[in-house]
Amino acid sequence: MQKNPQNNSLNHPQDYKQQVNHLAHLVEQAKTVCVFTGAGASTESGIPDYRSRFGIWTKMEEEGKDPQYFAHYKRLVEDPAEFFGRRIGNGPGPKPNPGHYALAQMEGAGKDIRIVTQNVDGLHQEAGHRSVVELHGSHHRWYCMGCDRPYKFQELRYDHQHVPRCYICNGVVRPDVVYFGENIDPKIVAQAERAVAAADLLLIVGTTLATGRAKRLARSYTGGPVVVINCDEISIQPIKVDLFIQAGFAQVMQDLKTRLDHI
Repeated sequence: MQKNPQNNSLNHPQDYKQQVNHLAHLVEQAKTVCVFTGAGASTESGIPDYRSRFGIWTKMEEEGKDPQYFAHYKRLVEDPAEFFGRRIGNGPGPKPNPGHYALAQMEGAGKDIRIVTQNVDGLHQEAGHRSVVELHGSHHRWYCMGCDRPYKFQELRYDHQHVPRCYICNGVVRPDVVYFGENIDPKIVAQAERAVAAADLLLIVGTTLATGRAKRLARSYTGGPVVVINCDEISIQPIKVDLFIQAGFAQVMQDLKTRLDHI
């Protein structure tokens, strides 16, 4: 059953090839494209998402656990050992997938593409993107909660037995990411707002826009068509969607680049 019944355009075109051709036409015509990415853009890099049928939060909720409890800023402050004990492997490691590279190559070919991402993996930048706004921060940047000294993940002693500690003041060192109970830096919000406002095409990729800030940013867009790319059917009402492609990020971006190369 279609979850956006008010958007009849979601049903046309039905054929995947036609959908990609339509998307290529929209991208070709657009002066500036804002690509809003979520966890679904990185699943093909081996990073699980949060809210799909098999996502991290979904599994926790099925087990009767509250994701907001375990990923809340208060847990980091009150019990850093328990907090970090659940997060081994959250540092850098995964690599960009073909979708990241295809999107970066489109930018490299001269298209003005501005990324606003909810992801903290840094894969867009590693693939070569120059214009990326990280709404929720980055696991590539860490800092001491005591003295603010910056760290790279590779500098830290971080395993099941050790909370990452500052070599200067022995304070807890944390990722520069936004957890539940924390607010996004207003400067970052302003950067994201400018990226959205400048676009005349908005692609929403691999996200349900479940967080309030992300949905407000998408709802603020008035520049032109909105395209949603996601493996699962999703509802992002009341945002008007002009094209929905039910497929993975990597597949669509590669096919889009191939089509653009022949226009």
